[in-house]
Amino acid sequence: MPRLLLFLAVCLLAACHHLPPPRLVYSSGFTFANYDYVVVAKPDAGHQSAVLYGMDIDLANLLGRYNMKVVGDKELATMPASAQQRALVARFAMAADGRINTVTVSFDDERSNRTVASATAMVKGDIYNTEDRSRIFEALASVIVKALVHDKDTRALQ
Repeated sequence: MPRLLLFLAVCLLAACHHLPPPRLVYSSGFTFANYDYVVVAKPDAGHQSAVLYGMDIDLANLLGRYNMKVVGDKELATMPASAQQRALVARFAMAADGRINTVTVSFDDERSNRTVASATAMVKGDIYNTEDRSRIFEALASVIVKALVHDKDTRALQ
């Protein structure tokens, strides 16, 4: 009996150290195929995750490689309404405690301000370490790229 309890305790401890895989969640009816433009928004000045360590630029470059036109919020405001309807706003959120980093990118429909998709990755490491930060972004980018490729390829087939 004590061996069984010890075995269960070790299994439980091992399960606690396993982080969930990166994931992307869509709202009902959403597809990246309906959007051509994206604004990568900066967090509010008073927000705790104001420092993104270049991940905002990495995200803009990534989205640009997958045929999303990255524009600024001032540029978007001057675009025709038809273009604004095809625009997303990408917003970062980050929580880091020195061991576990959780990074989320929310994609909001520009016209309705409704969050239509959200990608989240939890990665072990130190947010101040460049290699760890690259791993964090790569985990997040993996689910975003899969979605972009799937959605944009699906549109091409229609």
